[in-house]
Amino acid sequence: SNTAVAAIFMPVLATLGSALGTGPTALMMVGALACALAFMLPVGTPPNAIVFSTGHVSIRQMIRAGFFLNLAAVATITLFGYFWIPLVWGR
Repeated sequence: SNTAVAAIFMPVLATLGSALGTGPTALMMVGALACALAFMLPVGTPPNAIVFSTGHVSIRQMIRAGFFLNLAAVATITLFGYFWIPLVWGR
């Protein structure tokens, strides 16, 4: 689940941010966003699991729709991390 991935990666991102000299908060913010935007599979978010459990949507359909949402999310997170975070923290 996205919560488990966030719990595992936050300490890693904090350490990496400190080692790179950017500070832990910037990488942790981007990591939190990435963990929250899981659109492709039923295990990604509870709403995905609910929709899949109805039997009206197959995993193949979820992957097809979620793939493009994930691509959009990667672009959004990249832009967010590159432009907005430095404005907020002044780096």
